[in-house]
Amino acid sequence: MADESPVSFSGWRRWSIGFNVVLSTLALLAILVMVNYLALQFSWRFSLGESANPRLTPLTQRVITSLTNTVSLIVFFDRSEGLFGPVRELAKEYEARSPRIKVEFIDYRMPGRAEMIREKYKLVSGLDSSRVIFDCNGRYKTILASELSEFDISDPREIKRTAFKGEQLFTSALVSVADPKQLKAYFTQGHGEHDPASTGDRAMSKFAQLLTENNIEVQSLAPFNGIEIPSDCQLLIIAGAEKTFTSVELDKIQQYLTRGGRLLVLFPWDLRRTGLERLLGEWNVEVGLNQVRDSVQAQAGDSQTLVASQFANHPVTRPLQRSSLNMVIPRSIGQRLQGKLAADAPKVTELVFTGLGGEVVGRIENGRGEIERKGAISLAVAVERGGIQGVNANLGSSRLVVVGNSLFLSNVLFDGGANRDFAHLAVNWLLSRDLLLGDVPPRAIPRYRVNVTEHQLQRLRLIFLVIVPGAVLLLGLLVWIRRRS
Repeated sequence: MADESPVSFSGWRRWSIGFNVVLSTLALLAILVMVNYLALQFSWRFSLGESANPRLTPLTQRVITSLTNTVSLIVFFDRSEGLFGPVRELAKEYEARSPRIKVEFIDYRMPGRAEMIREKYKLVSGLDSSRVIFDCNGRYKTILASELSEFDISDPREIKRTAFKGEQLFTSALVSVADPKQLKAYFTQGHGEHDPASTGDRAMSKFAQLLTENNIEVQSLAPFNGIEIPSDCQLLIIAGAEKTFTSVELDKIQQYLTRGGRLLVLFPWDLRRTGLERLLGEWNVEVGLNQVRDSVQAQAGDSQTLVASQFANHPVTRPLQRSSLNMVIPRSIGQRLQGKLAADAPKVTELVFTGLGGEVVGRIENGRGEIERKGAISLAVAVERGGIQGVNANLGSSRLVVVGNSLFLSNVLFDGGANRDFAHLAVNWLLSRDLLLGDVPPRAIPRYRVNVTEHQLQRLRLIFLVIVPGAVLLLGLLVWIRRRS
């Protein structure tokens, strides 16, 4: 009689093994659920590469953690666009830092939700461009894809994207829409000033639009005939005045400044006196009745346009290093030379300069004049007087920015050079909105180049187009033969 084969496992043994497998599976599932719950409640993001997920600056992290209102971040982008990847990663990073930031990705080429966004934000269908929209309680700011990059145009044959300004613009927009305080800026009118409502070349509707995008309501003070400057005026703008201000009007401006007002003055190329020269002299600002020239820094083909690229280390101009301003027939604006200043005297900082080849031309008649001095000539100043100089000012502290050119912020030149950036920085410094002063630098975009010879390129083609596919095909054929045998 043949021996019976012994039973490998008893029924109890098999049941015990099955129970342990089920129990281990349930334990593994429980661990996965707990890990996912903890990850959801206490998320932690880290970068495996410098460009894969860049770390946010401390300034941006402070802005995000200080949010008290919910902000919608809408990435209204063509997903095939080259910048969509960096924008998507940056938006996710902002969302991960705060539960108050809600991100939504919408491809504007798709129907449905895209149409709702166009209607809500008054976007023109058919003229779409990729953009990012920040919305907080009805206040919104739009960042176009064209604004997100810096380019190197030194070689006209190849325009290179050199830096990504996403974090800088995202943080600025976040502060702008999340600030519940509505600010007001008033443009004086009645003295030949630039019109903030008109769309002509000499008008300033683009500058007015920039103010609106920064959550600043724009009003006109017209006619400014000695009336009181409104109590809700956070910023007074005198842009290109050509006619004389009355003594009553100058007194009103002085009173406004004395009680902590903020003033932006842009002088025209016209050299007639307006009375502002005397008022600004009391704030230690020297306004020249002259023209400033610099043959070395003149724009090619236009000797009247001066390209100013020398800037002081000041919050208004610090982010503009390696940039330039395009000014048309500017005049000199500098610090007034005096004796020993009192402790509470206005602090004047010269902001923008010509090159060393600059010339101040005075006593101009029939297009000619006398050269009064040469060298680096100041074209703009910032003035501050308050309880503590250099500290964010509240009521009782005054700030002024004075520029010897007004056309550079008119519609015809507003988008030239860094003119728009200067306007943005000057306005936010005047209003003590230091978080919007561009302290978040653009992030450099690394460029990689692989140099191969023609022979090496042919070998690579052979490897990837012949050898690798052929090896896969051969392996599959061998497996098929093996199974058939």
